[in-house]
Amino acid sequence: MRILPIVLLASALHAQAQQTSVLFLGNSYTTANDLPNMFRQLALSLGTTVDVGVHAPGGYTLEDHYIDAASVAAIASQPWDFVALQEQSQLGAFPSTGTTMGVYAAQLIQMIEATNECAWPVFYMTWGRENGDAQSCVNYPFMCTYESMQQALRDNYVSIAVENDAYTAPVGVAWKHVRDDQPAIDLYEPDGSHPTAAGTYLAACVFYCTLFQQPCSGASYYSTLTAATATILQDIASATVLDSLDTWNLNVPNGTDASFIVEDDPWSNDVICHHPGQGGHWWTCTNGQTSTTADPMFTFDNLGTYIITHAYADPCGNSDTATWFVEAVPIGVIEQGLVPGSPTVWSPAPSAVEVTGGTGELWIGDPLGRTVLQQLLNDDRARLHCPPGLHVWRIHDRAGNSHSGKIMVP
Repeated sequence: MRILPIVLLASALHAQAQQTSVLFLGNSYTTANDLPNMFRQLALSLGTTVDVGVHAPGGYTLEDHYIDAASVAAIASQPWDFVALQEQSQLGAFPSTGTTMGVYAAQLIQMIEATNECAWPVFYMTWGRENGDAQSCVNYPFMCTYESMQQALRDNYVSIAVENDAYTAPVGVAWKHVRDDQPAIDLYEPDGSHPTAAGTYLAACVFYCTLFQQPCSGASYYSTLTAATATILQDIASATVLDSLDTWNLNVPNGTDASFIVEDDPWSNDVICHHPGQGGHWWTCTNGQTSTTADPMFTFDNLGTYIITHAYADPCGNSDTATWFVEAVPIGVIEQGLVPGSPTVWSPAPSAVEVTGGTGELWIGDPLGRTVLQQLLNDDRARLHCPPGLHVWRIHDRAGNSHSGKIMVP
């Protein structure tokens, strides 16, 4: 019997955890004017004690952090409450086809949550270059101006935060508000890229408002700025973050995910489910089996469709539920043509289908209707290569008849 996972559905209910420590993984945008320490002092002036850590070599990408032993060690050094992730300033604006940002963001988050399931990843949205990025402009015309580069950064960071159930620290959006409304405040160093003390102070304000979801207006720490300038930046940061909590994904805190991996042997009746969480597990299956282990096995002795439900409660009080639909089907032929004498389509070996008793045009597609294989059949018997999976097939024979069915290819 073949066990086939069909689709995964998930729902979540999260509870907020205490927030005390922040690790910054970035590059020179993070170390310029010592953003982590500036954020720490700003929080302290508002009555909040924060421990910070930082690893931010110049020019680092998220991929660099993923493969850097020092970054890995920093993540594992303690159960951080927040980990801020900053992509290289140009790559963060590139389309997904031109960067590995999404891939390594997800990998880093897995690493972070392996250390502390209750950690919140926070994506540090940076800002567009003062006059656009001439270096990238040739390949990506939208990088030619500040406005379109900034829009790309905003869209990418928001998207990646939503995809990974993470926060967005919208520094780049607050930066644009300052440029538009307070042009006398210079946020750029002469290179048109790195932040001045005012730019870093703005970033620190945005991080405070993002992580604590409270305004930073009234903070007595001004760094090297005048009180008037600091107050303007505090107010802009507070309004940018707190007026748009849903936009920055701040109403969906990270912390738990009940999604699980299903391992099945195509030649047995069993599936094994895997979940890495150290909290409480409650598994149920519509065949009557239950489990409270992290890696239960379910056995399906009868053909049919079943539902496995996993309810998970993580150590910090968050809960999540994931549901997996499986179909227990016979190996090879699932359904043949319903008309006597119709062709037989079956799978005699992995990644192979065999058609007997049929000539004409064969079409095989996935359950969504996408073509997997299309072949003109000239002989009464044909063996063809076909990718594994549950497929639907259709043959239009030369007499004008149509035959169809389903097939499981191991």
